[in-house]
Amino acid sequence: MREEHGALHLEVVSAIPGRMRLMLEKPIEDETPFRRINGMLACRYNPRIRTLLCQYDRERIHEEELIVRIGAIYAGLAGTKLLHVKRSEEEGFSMAPSGYLALACITLDGVMTAAASPLTQVTRWLSAGATLGAVVEHGYQELHVQGSFDPEVMSVVYLINSIGKTNGFQASLLAWIVTFGRHLIPKAPREQVYLVRRNNQAVILTPVISGESKSAFAGNILRSGVEALARKPS
Repeated sequence: MREEHGALHLEVVSAIPGRMRLMLEKPIEDETPFRRINGMLACRYNPRIRTLLCQYDRERIHEEELIVRIGAIYAGLAGTKLLHVKRSEEEGFSMAPSGYLALACITLDGVMTAAASPLTQVTRWLSAGATLGAVVEHGYQELHVQGSFDPEVMSVVYLINSIGKTNGFQASLLAWIVTFGRHLIPKAPREQVYLVRRNNQAVILTPVISGESKSAFAGNILRSGVEALARKPS
């Protein structure tokens, strides 16, 4: 992304539910303004490495909303007109050992199927069982870390329906590719640019469409909104 003159940068270096660490490009005097955010439980600034460690109540504020509010306060303190927020905590490659085991079982099943081996009945059940376990574990991990799981986990329904049928190998392979395929592709950290406006005493951040298409941008906004609604207490 092009580095605009005078732009301020904020980087999310780690984020787990209820806890977040951010790196600030420019130093601040203290963390007092950030403690006033509704839902913030604790906030500690380390002036030596310029990091801000935040603990927050997930029931009161969503992660994305917290980042925007922190960014608004930070931009207001620095007096900048442009803010870059970088998400470096998201990994481009992440797959549990169960995913590799499932792939090995699927590969073995494919070899046995191609050779018309009588062991196909055994390998078919092995591949289906290993893939089912890997997909369920992956969904549980995403639910635990993100509070929701991605839609591709629902491929497990197709896999269950194929157990004992002739398309068992194809179903296991498809479920594995749909669930784990995207984790094999390294991706650069997300970065969002915001225009900073001041309205009386308030600082307002307006997202700028930059390195992604309009449809992708709209999809990210919609997804964040749906996740925020899903986390609201009933």
